[in-house]
Amino acid sequence: MKRLNGQFAWQRGQAYAEYLVVTSAIATALLVGPDIFPIPDLAAAFKSFFYAYSFTLSLP
Repeated sequence: MKRLNGQFAWQRGQAYAEYLVVTSAIATALLVGPDIFPIPDLAAAFKSFFYAYSFTLSLP
């Protein structure tokens, strides 16, 4: 195995693999999860958060 900056080269892709697993699990839970469809609720939560965030930024 080659060494790259003090670490083995095969360890370089570990973060990508972890990101892929977590993202896949979240997407699966959102799409296949309960009987309700949570995407509109998630969009409404982001919209509410953005309104509160922009209001806070506009304060003097």
